[in-house]
Amino acid sequence: MLIAIPSKSRPWKSTSKEMLTSGILFVPEYEEAIYRKIYDDVIPVPASVKGITATRNWILDQYKGEDVVFIDDDLKTAGYWQDNEKGQRRFVKIKDGAVFEREFEKLFEVCKGIGYKIWGMKTEASKISQHDEKPFLFKTYITASCMGMVNDTDLRFDESFRVKEDYEIGMRHIEKYGGVLGVRYITWENKHWDT
Repeated sequence: MLIAIPSKSRPWKSTSKEMLTSGILFVPEYEEAIYRKIYDDVIPVPASVKGITATRNWILDQYKGEDVVFIDDDLKTAGYWQDNEKGQRRFVKIKDGAVFEREFEKLFEVCKGIGYKIWGMKTEASKISQHDEKPFLFKTYITASCMGMVNDTDLRFDESFRVKEDYEIGMRHIEKYGGVLGVRYITWENKHWDT
């Protein structure tokens, strides 16, 4: 399993790499030197590959046959909501990346078992975003903030989409395979508005 963390122009802010130390940063080749001053696991993406959509496809092409998890580089918080004895919900932060790596592996097993190629983790951490009684949705949107792809197909992001290409590939996947695995029992939230 490859944990791919595409990043550009913010090596000092990769909070996702701090959590998932086994993740690999994929950066524009002209930024490789500055990222390597901070991180060991850096792979340069050729300058001819422009934008996040093309970068994701380049990663999939380089790692054909390997399960790939795409993670945005700006993790805000990760964990789950738990009820205490009084029925009050409190957020439990997960700080150990190995916990998420095990969850990713399990989600790939579930995906393969039901014939899907994409899973996505809930990418918000509000109290109402987690549903323990219904931990999966099969007709939902998936974002590449935390998305796993079984990379044994020609399924690729549509490069005509400069943004929202993750929503688009999820919809195409639902059309082709009948659904996606939307995860709602655990959350992975990014700092999109801040970064």
